[in-house]
Amino acid sequence: MLPCHAVIVTAAGSSRRFNESSDSASQVKKEFLTIGTEPVLAMAIRPFLSVPGLGVLAVTYRDGDLDEVKAIVCGMSGLPEGVEVLFVNGGSTRQESVFNALKALSECKKSSEIALVSIHDGARPFVTSDLVNACLEAADKHGGACPCIRVTDTIVKVGQDGLLCGRLSREGVCTVQTPQTFRFPDIYSAHLDAEPGKSYTDDTEIFMDWGGKVAFVQGDSANRKITYSTDLRV
Repeated sequence: MLPCHAVIVTAAGSSRRFNESSDSASQVKKEFLTIGTEPVLAMAIRPFLSVPGLGVLAVTYRDGDLDEVKAIVCGMSGLPEGVEVLFVNGGSTRQESVFNALKALSECKKSSEIALVSIHDGARPFVTSDLVNACLEAADKHGGACPCIRVTDTIVKVGQDGLLCGRLSREGVCTVQTPQTFRFPDIYSAHLDAEPGKSYTDDTEIFMDWGGKVAFVQGDSANRKITYSTDLRV
């Protein structure tokens, strides 16, 4: 049985790349768009609600978006009784937003109970509860875990002249998805100790720099992140 766990869902980004790739002149927040009958943000949250042991849901937001985020989250059906919900003002980067949420978790009512925390993109709406559960189980055992998809395409290098100049081995090469899941006290310590000024790509890099281990969990090709407007159409 899984211990008490939390989830941080990030929704504090600007959606810049999505809007730059759109034909529309209006600026939209991709997490607020609807697929079918449900907002993308709600779809990203929902699978976590059915995993036993969820104690805290923390959602990051950017300035000016709090009312919209609250309306989406509080309007969701199926929120388990007793789950503490936190709304956390994000930072100028994803790393700052996640750190703010980890800090909020450390100060919440259930902080002493939280053993694991999942960190998930609010623009990744097709995650499943089975994948969430697999990451939690692996993180409970190893300290950290994330879903990965093995690269099957040929990987090439391109020179500054725009010409192909070599090929790289794809042996052991994967693309990384979320949720990225960790023992809660450890990932918070890793963020506190993160190298100042370093541009981290994701939370697994922060955790590994700190000395933590991250386990491979088989990812899901359907667990795509909405980055460009064409992703939403697909």
